[in-house]
Amino acid sequence: MLKKMINPLVISVIALLPLMSACSSDSSKKEATTTAKEAAPAKVAVASDEFDYKLEPKQVSENVWCFFGALDMPTKENGGNMSNNCYIKTSDSWVLWDTGASYIYAKQAYAAMSKIADLPVKTILLSHEHDDHWLGNNYYKEIHGAKIVGPESINKNYHEGDITRMFRILTENQIRGTKIIPVDEWNAEPIKFKIGVTDFEYVPVGNGHSVSDYFLYMPNEKLILAGDLVMNGRVTSNRDGSVVGQIDALDKMDKLDWSTMIPGHGFIIDRKADDESIMYFSQLKELVEGAMEDDIDETGIVEAVPMLDFKDKKMYELLHALNVSRTYLEFDMGLPEHEVVH
Repeated sequence: MLKKMINPLVISVIALLPLMSACSSDSSKKEATTTAKEAAPAKVAVASDEFDYKLEPKQVSENVWCFFGALDMPTKENGGNMSNNCYIKTSDSWVLWDTGASYIYAKQAYAAMSKIADLPVKTILLSHEHDDHWLGNNYYKEIHGAKIVGPESINKNYHEGDITRMFRILTENQIRGTKIIPVDEWNAEPIKFKIGVTDFEYVPVGNGHSVSDYFLYMPNEKLILAGDLVMNGRVTSNRDGSVVGQIDALDKMDKLDWSTMIPGHGFIIDRKADDESIMYFSQLKELVEGAMEDDIDETGIVEAVPMLDFKDKKMYELLHALNVSRTYLEFDMGLPEHEVVH
Protein backbone atom coordinates (compact mmCIF):
# COMPACT_ATOMS: atom_id res chain seq x y z
CA MET A 1 0.00 0.00 0.00
CA LEU A 2 1.38 3.37 -0.87
CA LYS A 3 2.37 5.24 2.25
CA LYS A 4 1.05 8.44 0.66
CA MET A 5 -2.29 7.01 -0.48
CA ILE A 6 -4.85 9.81 -0.60
CA ASN A 7 -8.25 9.43 1.03
CA PRO A 8 -10.82 9.80 -1.79
CA LEU A 9 -12.88 12.14 0.40
CA VAL A 10 -10.16 14.78 0.32
CA ILE A 11 -8.98 14.40 -3.27
CA SER A 12 -11.09 17.32 -4.48
CA VAL A 13 -9.56 19.56 -1.81
CA ILE A 14 -5.99 18.40 -2.39
CA ALA A 15 -6.45 18.92 -6.12
CA LEU A 16 -6.63 22.64 -5.45
CA LEU A 17 -3.25 22.84 -3.74
CA PRO A 18 -0.44 24.73 -5.49
CA LEU A 19 1.49 21.57 -6.18
CA MET A 20 -1.34 20.52 -8.45
CA SER A 21 -1.33 23.75 -10.44
CA ALA A 22 -0.37 23.56 -14.09
CA CYS A 23 3.32 24.27 -14.61
CA SER A 24 3.16 25.40 -18.22
CA SER A 25 3.65 29.13 -17.80
CA ASP A 26 6.98 30.77 -17.12
CA SER A 27 5.78 32.04 -13.74
CA SER A 28 4.55 28.65 -12.54
CA LYS A 29 7.73 27.00 -13.81
CA LYS A 30 9.77 29.40 -11.70
CA GLU A 31 7.67 28.61 -8.63
CA ALA A 32 7.90 24.87 -9.15
CA THR A 33 11.70 24.89 -9.38
CA THR A 34 12.46 26.97 -6.29
CA THR A 35 14.58 24.13 -4.92
CA ALA A 36 16.79 24.11 -8.02
CA LYS A 37 19.58 26.64 -8.45
CA GLU A 38 20.30 28.34 -11.74
CA ALA A 39 23.72 27.25 -12.93
CA ALA A 40 24.24 30.55 -14.79
CA PRO A 41 26.83 29.16 -17.25
CA ALA A 42 28.38 31.29 -19.95
CA LYS A 43 26.24 31.44 -23.08
CA VAL A 44 26.86 28.47 -25.37
CA ALA A 45 27.67 29.23 -28.99
CA VAL A 46 25.24 27.47 -31.34
CA ALA A 47 26.01 26.83 -35.01
CA SER A 48 23.96 28.99 -37.36
CA ASP A 49 22.55 25.91 -39.10
CA GLU A 50 21.35 24.29 -35.85
CA PHE A 51 18.19 24.84 -33.86
CA ASP A 52 19.02 26.70 -30.64
CA TYR A 53 17.58 24.79 -27.68
CA LYS A 54 18.54 27.61 -25.30
CA LEU A 55 19.41 25.05 -22.66
CA GLU A 56 19.90 26.20 -19.08
CA PRO A 57 21.01 23.54 -16.59
CA LYS A 58 19.54 23.79 -13.10
CA GLN A 59 21.42 22.51 -10.09
CA VAL A 60 19.25 20.12 -8.08
CA SER A 61 21.85 18.82 -5.62
CA GLU A 62 25.54 19.33 -4.91
CA ASN A 63 26.76 17.39 -7.95
CA VAL A 64 23.65 17.02 -10.12
CA TRP A 65 22.33 19.40 -12.78
CA CYS A 66 19.22 18.81 -14.88
CA PHE A 67 17.62 20.17 -18.02
CA PHE A 68 13.84 20.52 -17.75
CA GLY A 69 11.73 20.16 -20.90
CA ALA A 70 8.36 21.62 -21.85
CA LEU A 71 5.07 20.13 -20.59
CA ASP A 72 4.01 19.30 -24.11
CA MET A 73 4.18 16.81 -26.95
CA PRO A 74 7.29 16.96 -29.17
CA THR A 75 6.85 19.74 -31.72
CA LYS A 76 8.94 21.67 -34.20
CA GLU A 77 8.63 24.63 -31.85
CA ASN A 78 10.21 22.83 -28.87
CA GLY A 79 12.54 20.67 -30.94
CA GLY A 80 11.51 17.59 -28.98
CA ASN A 81 12.76 19.15 -25.74
CA MET A 82 9.89 17.94 -23.57
CA SER A 83 11.52 15.55 -21.09
CA ASN A 84 13.99 15.96 -18.23
CA ASN A 85 17.54 14.65 -18.24
CA CYS A 86 20.41 15.08 -15.83
CA TYR A 87 24.18 15.30 -15.53
CA ILE A 88 25.88 13.82 -12.45
CA LYS A 89 29.41 15.02 -11.68
CA THR A 90 31.85 12.39 -10.41
CA SER A 91 35.57 12.69 -9.72
CA ASP A 92 36.65 12.11 -13.33
CA SER A 93 33.56 12.17 -15.57
CA TRP A 94 29.93 13.00 -16.09
CA VAL A 95 27.27 10.29 -15.65
CA LEU A 96 24.10 10.99 -17.63
CA TRP A 97 20.51 10.15 -16.82
CA ASP A 98 18.81 10.06 -20.25
CA THR A 99 20.18 12.00 -23.22
CA GLY A 100 17.30 13.92 -24.77
CA ALA A 101 15.63 14.00 -28.16
CA SER A 102 18.44 14.33 -30.71
CA TYR A 103 22.15 14.51 -31.46
CA ILE A 104 21.99 18.31 -31.68
CA TYR A 105 20.17 18.53 -28.35
CA ALA A 106 22.85 16.34 -26.74
CA LYS A 107 25.66 18.38 -28.29
CA GLN A 108 24.24 21.63 -26.91
CA ALA A 109 23.55 20.08 -23.49
CA TYR A 110 27.16 18.95 -23.20
CA ALA A 111 28.42 22.36 -24.33
CA ALA A 112 26.41 23.95 -21.51
CA MET A 113 27.65 21.46 -18.92
CA SER A 114 31.29 21.73 -19.99
CA LYS A 115 31.14 25.34 -18.80
CA ILE A 116 30.47 23.95 -15.32
CA ALA A 117 33.07 21.15 -15.46
CA ASP A 118 35.16 20.13 -18.48
CA LEU A 119 34.72 16.39 -18.01
CA PRO A 120 34.00 13.58 -20.49
CA VAL A 121 30.79 11.59 -20.47
CA LYS A 122 31.70 7.99 -19.67
CA THR A 123 28.41 6.44 -18.54
CA ILE A 124 24.81 6.84 -19.67
CA LEU A 125 21.89 5.37 -17.72
CA LEU A 126 18.51 5.27 -19.44
CA SER A 127 15.08 5.31 -17.85
CA HIS A 128 13.01 3.56 -20.55
CA GLU A 129 12.53 3.09 -24.28
CA HIS A 130 10.49 6.15 -25.35
CA ASP A 131 12.58 8.08 -27.85
CA ASP A 132 12.35 11.56 -26.30
CA HIS A 133 14.65 10.24 -23.57
CA TRP A 134 17.53 8.64 -25.48
CA LEU A 135 17.96 9.78 -29.10
CA GLY A 136 20.95 11.84 -27.97
CA ASN A 137 22.83 8.58 -27.30
CA ASN A 138 24.91 8.53 -30.46
CA TYR A 139 26.43 11.96 -29.77
CA TYR A 140 27.91 10.66 -26.52
CA LYS A 141 28.98 7.37 -28.09
CA GLU A 142 30.65 9.00 -31.10
CA ILE A 143 32.29 11.94 -29.30
CA HIS A 144 32.97 10.52 -25.83
CA GLY A 145 32.89 6.75 -26.29
CA ALA A 146 30.33 6.51 -23.47
CA LYS A 147 28.95 3.18 -22.26
CA ILE A 148 25.17 3.07 -22.56
CA VAL A 149 23.22 1.14 -19.93
CA GLY A 150 19.48 0.80 -20.36
CA PRO A 151 16.52 -1.47 -21.04
CA GLU A 152 17.07 -4.38 -23.42
CA SER A 153 13.75 -3.41 -25.01
CA ILE A 154 15.52 -0.57 -26.86
CA ASN A 155 17.62 -3.13 -28.72
CA LYS A 156 14.61 -5.32 -29.42
CA ASN A 157 12.23 -2.60 -30.54
CA TYR A 158 14.42 0.08 -32.18
CA HIS A 159 16.90 -0.43 -34.97
CA GLU A 160 19.13 1.70 -37.18
CA GLY A 161 17.01 3.35 -39.86
CA ASP A 162 13.72 3.14 -37.95
CA ILE A 163 11.65 6.30 -38.28
CA THR A 164 10.53 7.13 -34.76
CA ARG A 165 8.25 10.03 -33.89
CA MET A 166 11.19 12.41 -33.42
CA PHE A 167 12.39 11.71 -36.95
CA ARG A 168 8.86 12.35 -38.21
CA ILE A 169 8.22 15.53 -36.23
CA LEU A 170 11.50 17.40 -35.93
CA THR A 171 13.06 19.59 -38.60
CA GLU A 172 16.36 18.86 -40.32
CA ASN A 173 18.25 21.37 -38.18
CA GLN A 174 16.92 19.64 -35.05
CA ILE A 175 17.29 15.93 -35.94
CA ARG A 176 20.43 16.06 -38.11
CA GLY A 177 23.12 13.59 -37.06
CA THR A 178 20.76 11.54 -34.89
CA LYS A 179 21.12 7.77 -35.21
CA ILE A 180 19.56 4.87 -33.38
CA ILE A 181 22.30 2.85 -31.71
CA PRO A 182 22.02 -0.15 -29.39
CA VAL A 183 22.33 -0.19 -25.63
CA ASP A 184 25.64 -1.71 -24.52
CA GLU A 185 24.46 -3.28 -21.29
CA TRP A 186 21.17 -4.12 -19.60
CA ASN A 187 20.30 -5.53 -16.22
CA ALA A 188 17.27 -7.51 -15.13
CA GLU A 189 18.13 -7.05 -11.44
CA PRO A 190 19.03 -3.93 -9.45
CA ILE A 191 22.71 -3.04 -9.56
CA LYS A 192 24.72 -1.02 -7.05
CA PHE A 193 27.98 0.57 -8.15
CA LYS A 194 30.36 3.39 -7.36
CA ILE A 195 32.06 5.86 -9.69
CA GLY A 196 34.76 7.69 -7.78
CA VAL A 197 33.13 8.36 -4.43
CA THR A 198 29.57 8.53 -5.82
CA ASP A 199 27.20 5.65 -5.05
CA PHE A 200 24.46 4.64 -7.46
CA GLU A 201 21.58 2.17 -7.41
CA TYR A 202 20.03 1.48 -10.82
CA VAL A 203 16.71 -0.26 -10.26
CA PRO A 204 14.47 -2.03 -12.81
CA VAL A 205 10.76 -2.10 -11.98
CA GLY A 206 9.39 -3.95 -15.02
CA ASN A 207 6.28 -2.71 -16.79
CA GLY A 208 5.39 0.64 -15.24
CA HIS A 209 5.15 3.65 -17.53
CA SER A 210 6.54 1.59 -20.41
CA VAL A 211 7.31 -2.03 -21.08
CA SER A 212 10.54 -1.77 -19.06
CA ASP A 213 11.29 1.07 -16.63
CA TYR A 214 14.19 1.96 -14.35
CA PHE A 215 14.86 4.57 -11.72
CA LEU A 216 18.20 5.75 -10.33
CA TYR A 217 18.77 6.22 -6.61
CA MET A 218 21.71 8.14 -5.15
CA PRO A 219 21.52 7.33 -1.42
CA ASN A 220 24.17 9.77 -0.21
CA GLU A 221 22.39 12.66 -1.95
CA LYS A 222 18.94 11.33 -1.03
CA LEU A 223 18.07 11.82 -4.69
CA ILE A 224 15.86 9.77 -7.01
CA LEU A 225 15.87 10.18 -10.79
CA ALA A 226 12.46 8.72 -11.53
CA GLY A 227 12.11 8.89 -15.31
CA ASP A 228 8.53 8.78 -16.54
CA LEU A 229 7.39 6.76 -13.54
CA VAL A 230 6.77 10.23 -12.11
CA MET A 231 5.28 13.27 -13.86
CA ASN A 232 3.80 16.44 -12.46
CA GLY A 233 1.95 19.35 -14.02
CA ARG A 234 0.64 17.09 -16.78
CA VAL A 235 -1.25 13.84 -17.27
CA THR A 236 0.91 10.84 -18.00
CA SER A 237 0.77 8.69 -21.12
CA ASN A 238 -0.01 5.09 -20.22
CA ARG A 239 -0.08 3.86 -23.81
CA ASP A 240 2.11 0.82 -23.09
CA GLY A 241 2.26 0.97 -19.31
CA SER A 242 0.56 -0.76 -16.41
CA VAL A 243 -1.45 0.92 -13.66
CA VAL A 244 -0.58 -1.86 -11.23
CA GLY A 245 3.08 -1.64 -12.25
CA GLN A 246 3.06 2.14 -11.84
CA ILE A 247 1.60 1.92 -8.34
CA ASP A 248 4.14 -0.74 -7.33
CA ALA A 249 7.04 1.36 -8.70
CA LEU A 250 5.83 4.50 -6.93
CA ASP A 251 5.53 2.54 -3.70
CA LYS A 252 9.05 1.16 -4.08
CA MET A 253 10.55 4.61 -4.65
CA ASP A 254 8.57 6.24 -1.88
CA LYS A 255 9.90 3.77 0.70
CA LEU A 256 13.46 4.98 0.05
CA ASP A 257 15.11 7.77 2.01
CA TRP A 258 14.90 10.71 -0.39
CA SER A 259 14.41 14.45 -0.32
CA THR A 260 14.75 15.30 -4.03
CA MET A 261 13.07 13.52 -6.96
CA ILE A 262 13.46 14.42 -10.62
CA PRO A 263 10.38 13.49 -12.67
CA GLY A 264 10.59 12.50 -16.32
CA HIS A 265 8.30 15.43 -17.09
CA GLY A 266 7.52 18.30 -14.75
CA PHE A 267 9.21 20.90 -12.57
CA ILE A 268 8.34 19.92 -8.97
CA ILE A 269 11.38 18.17 -7.46
CA ASP A 270 10.88 18.27 -3.67
CA ARG A 271 8.92 15.85 -1.47
CA LYS A 272 5.79 16.77 -3.41
CA ALA A 273 7.27 15.54 -6.70
CA ASP A 274 5.40 12.24 -6.87
CA ASP A 275 2.15 13.33 -5.18
CA GLU A 276 0.29 13.86 -8.46
CA SER A 277 1.38 10.51 -9.88
CA ILE A 278 0.35 8.67 -6.70
CA MET A 279 -3.03 10.41 -6.73
CA TYR A 280 -3.61 9.86 -10.44
CA PHE A 281 -2.86 6.14 -10.54
CA SER A 282 -4.50 5.35 -7.20
CA GLN A 283 -7.65 7.16 -8.25
CA LEU A 284 -7.56 5.66 -11.76
CA LYS A 285 -7.34 2.13 -10.37
CA GLU A 286 -10.07 2.68 -7.78
CA LEU A 287 -12.53 4.35 -10.15
CA VAL A 288 -12.07 1.92 -13.06
CA GLU A 289 -12.44 -1.09 -10.75
CA GLY A 290 -15.51 0.50 -9.19
CA ALA A 291 -17.09 1.17 -12.58
CA MET A 292 -16.44 -2.42 -13.65
CA GLU A 293 -18.11 -3.69 -10.48
CA ASP A 294 -21.12 -1.58 -11.50
CA ASP A 295 -21.13 -3.41 -14.86
CA ILE A 296 -19.83 -0.46 -16.90
CA ASP A 297 -18.38 -1.96 -20.06
CA GLU A 298 -15.59 -0.80 -22.35
CA THR A 299 -17.90 1.48 -24.34
CA GLY A 300 -18.90 3.46 -21.25
CA ILE A 301 -15.76 3.40 -19.15
CA VAL A 302 -14.27 6.72 -20.32
CA GLU A 303 -17.45 8.64 -19.57
CA ALA A 304 -17.71 6.90 -16.19
CA VAL A 305 -14.16 7.86 -15.16
CA PRO A 306 -13.59 11.52 -16.10
CA MET A 307 -11.28 12.27 -13.12
CA LEU A 308 -12.07 15.97 -13.32
CA ASP A 309 -9.55 16.77 -10.58
CA PHE A 310 -6.96 16.51 -13.37
CA LYS A 311 -8.87 18.25 -16.17
CA ASP A 312 -6.72 21.39 -15.96
CA LYS A 313 -3.47 19.49 -16.24
CA LYS A 314 -1.49 19.62 -19.43
CA MET A 315 -2.26 16.75 -21.84
CA TYR A 316 -5.53 15.79 -20.11
CA GLU A 317 -7.67 16.13 -23.24
CA LEU A 318 -5.17 14.20 -25.33
CA LEU A 319 -4.22 11.36 -23.00
CA HIS A 320 -6.70 10.73 -20.18
CA ALA A 321 -9.33 8.85 -22.19
CA LEU A 322 -6.64 6.56 -23.61
CA ASN A 323 -5.33 5.89 -20.10
CA VAL A 324 -8.80 4.94 -18.86
CA SER A 325 -9.39 2.60 -21.81
CA ARG A 326 -6.07 0.85 -21.31
CA THR A 327 -6.69 0.51 -17.58
CA TYR A 328 -10.04 -1.17 -18.33
CA LEU A 329 -8.27 -3.65 -20.61
CA GLU A 330 -5.60 -4.34 -17.99
CA PHE A 331 -8.22 -5.21 -15.36
CA ASP A 332 -10.56 -7.00 -17.78
CA MET A 333 -8.23 -9.22 -19.79
CA GLY A 334 -4.71 -8.42 -18.61
CA LEU A 335 -2.18 -6.21 -20.36
CA PRO A 336 -2.27 -6.51 -24.13
CA GLU A 337 0.83 -7.70 -25.91
CA HIS A 338 3.33 -4.86 -26.24
CA GLU A 339 2.95 -3.11 -29.56
CA VAL A 340 5.94 -1.07 -30.66
CA VAL A 341 4.76 2.31 -31.90
CA HIS A 342 7.54 4.39 -33.40
